[in-house]
Amino acid sequence: MARMSARKEVSISRLSFLFLVILALGLGAFYRFPSLDRRPMHTDEAILGIKLAEYSQSGHFQYDPKDYHGPALHQVSLFWGKLAGWGDSSTWTEHDLRMVTVMCGMALLMVTLLFGDVLGRLGTAMAMLICAVSPMMAFYSRYFIMEMQLTLLVALTLGCLWRYSQSGGLLWLILGGCSLGFQHATKETFIINVVAALAGWLAARVLIGDFQPAKSNGLRLSSSSSRGRPSKAWLWVLAPAVLVSVASYSGGFRDWQAVQDSLTSYANYFQRSDGSGHEKPWHYYLTLIFWRKDTLIWTEAMIGGLGILGMIYALVGDFKIKAHQAFLVFLSIYTLALFAGYSFLSYKTPWCILSAQYSLTLLAGAGAGWIWTWLSGRISRFVYKLALGFGIWHLCYVTSITTGSIAALPYEADSRNPYVYSHTSPNFLRLLDEVKKIQAERAPVSPDIQVINQDSGWPLPWYWRAQKNVGYQTTIPEKISAPVVIVDTEQLPAVKTLLEGRDYRERGPFGLRPGVLVSILVEKVYAPEPTSVAPVQEPKAAPSLEVPEGTISTAPTLMPATPVLPGIGSGVPLKP
Repeated sequence: MARMSARKEVSISRLSFLFLVILALGLGAFYRFPSLDRRPMHTDEAILGIKLAEYSQSGHFQYDPKDYHGPALHQVSLFWGKLAGWGDSSTWTEHDLRMVTVMCGMALLMVTLLFGDVLGRLGTAMAMLICAVSPMMAFYSRYFIMEMQLTLLVALTLGCLWRYSQSGGLLWLILGGCSLGFQHATKETFIINVVAALAGWLAARVLIGDFQPAKSNGLRLSSSSSRGRPSKAWLWVLAPAVLVSVASYSGGFRDWQAVQDSLTSYANYFQRSDGSGHEKPWHYYLTLIFWRKDTLIWTEAMIGGLGILGMIYALVGDFKIKAHQAFLVFLSIYTLALFAGYSFLSYKTPWCILSAQYSLTLLAGAGAGWIWTWLSGRISRFVYKLALGFGIWHLCYVTSITTGSIAALPYEADSRNPYVYSHTSPNFLRLLDEVKKIQAERAPVSPDIQVINQDSGWPLPWYWRAQKNVGYQTTIPEKISAPVVIVDTEQLPAVKTLLEGRDYRERGPFGLRPGVLVSILVEKVYAPEPTSVAPVQEPKAAPSLEVPEGTISTAPTLMPATPVLPGIGSGVPLKP
């Protein structure tokens, strides 16, 4: 394989590196923390929120191997909730739940530092900076689903195994194994990452060699060297992985059925891999990264372009340390295998590709650092800095739109945003406000509410989880009994035929999700008929008690009676 001749590596200063790291953390926080309740809950977020509330109240996670995922996100959420003082589940907010994934997104930036030696200072700083302002990474860091936690755990596993390969520290293996087990407890699809990682490892071993650093005399360390490397390192990964996974699924070794179901669940996921209503063309994920136009142009082409350069560098670059090249070859094959695997599956949702997007970001950092070392002139480096700065600015601009940071371009729940997938419409918040007005009009008695929708009106059950007078029906009932009915527009004509002459007024429609509208039917309350009142008769004059002058009166003297305080000996309660 032809190689490019090596040039002396010129890295950035420590001060510049520190500045870029702080800038990355600052931008990451700017795009992740503010106004987490600005966007209504997605159906998936709402369902996970309800399951989390049930888990919090019962202390037992009910694992469903068909439609949901493992307990790890819920366990992390409850742990964080105790630290943050969430309180009763009826008081939880969107901000509370989404803060869990925000912290995962921020931790992901820090994990990048584990690859600092192989990426170099500039490459590491650029990878952190790109990850901080990536529209996809920022958007799903504000999304209460499993993917950001899974991406963090995948990155942590890779980082730990890389650090072990360079230091031989046993703790790195154990920590990497724990992260691997928690991946399984987070989402069963982690197996795709494992297969891709095995493919990358085999390719790196065949093309380059092992990952261990060379001694100063050029000899490589064996697996049983004096540095304390265990002879069977894979056992130190597998054993804690199994232990953590079993402990998580079983709820502390109490529910062994959940452990069994976590293994048999793959049959269900294999059946769903054909699409199950989420079919997309093979190039869907490539359009998310390189080019997608829907009113606006959505692109993260800077990440994709630099990532491709990083892959080329892994193959043709001249490395002083072969282990660094082995890791970059591994990362390249791993990333390509992930994209190929997810593109091959018919079932596609935009968040599935997050872990591949992160590894592509690491390669983008390597590509950015490689170009920097090949530019020796001041003018060329100045132009390169401008190009990188413009690319970062563009990512910031797109991220500002996707997260709703630009008030004039509120796209964070708009279907034209490529990361918005079957999301609850912002118009849904008007529905909530309208129901609050109806309840206020009928106070102090809160009216019963009947929701008729084939999907139970999600995310309504999350927002009304504290209300006991709401019922949900997926089909049209035989009778309408509630004074307030929420029904989708497709079923509205059939529901109106069941009103039996009762006077309902329609309000709406309101957006629920793209293509799904609902209306509110409110029964009119009439004032009671006035009752006839008998005419008031003038009272007769009381007889005079005056005694004619000179006569002795025998009538009793009228004296005011002493009042009896109610509630004291009379059985009448005191009134305020």
